[in-house]
Amino acid sequence: MNVGLLGAGHIAHALAEGWSRPGVPGAPSLSFFDIDAAKARELAAACGGAAAVTAAALVSAADLVIVAVRPQQVEDVLKSVRAAVGERAVVSVAAGVTLARLQAALPTGARVARVMPNVAAALGQGLFMLVPGTLGEGVAQVEDLFALAGDVVEVEEALFDAATAVAGCMPGIIAHLVAAFAAAGVAHGLAEDVAVQLAISGVYGAAAIIAHEGDPATVLAAAATPGGMTAAAVDVLEERGLALTVDHAVAAAVARAKELA
Repeated sequence: MNVGLLGAGHIAHALAEGWSRPGVPGAPSLSFFDIDAAKARELAAACGGAAAVTAAALVSAADLVIVAVRPQQVEDVLKSVRAAVGERAVVSVAAGVTLARLQAALPTGARVARVMPNVAAALGQGLFMLVPGTLGEGVAQVEDLFALAGDVVEVEEALFDAATAVAGCMPGIIAHLVAAFAAAGVAHGLAEDVAVQLAISGVYGAAAIIAHEGDPATVLAAAATPGGMTAAAVDVLEERGLALTVDHAVAAAVARAKELA
């Protein structure tokens, strides 16, 4: 399958890197177009793909089109290629751009869907929220493609922004948390490189054990034994309102998605 990516920014990079990892079974052929032609050429060279001269040329050569431009640019980009779309599935990874807006920018009956990835796709550990839209039977092809770089979860469009805030924003949020723990370690005497390594390893191991157990409450109960160090730390987080802070953060992300719409 030839997958054409309109846009060569961070998300396009993550997807392309995830799909072009060595040993990925059934890896797609990739082609790229960006208004900054150099960016498209660089990404194509890095991932073994091809750079298209125009957006329309990319769409014409693709079996499936990924729209990976900024939300404010999606409709103009789609209108510029609408004559070339035909029966091809068009999947938008732009936050806040609804199915209705995608359909309005394309010919009547166009096959469209929304996917929200995160940058962990580059490592094959992505999480993809999928709104199947009007793909019909073609949804299986899209699910199989994104499953090459992580896990795919179908969600209703009405819940898409909330799902994105919980999972799609997670790498950035966890990076912020890791930086805060590392800084705290430095404040208590650790060398910066050691503190960063410890914080990263701690998050990595925590995610693995929580995924294994399937229930964060079970892991918390086992780790935060009464009177222990973890319990003391968790008590402070609860006193300072961690849960409420996270709720406010998710609400802010959802509100921003609606602004982009």
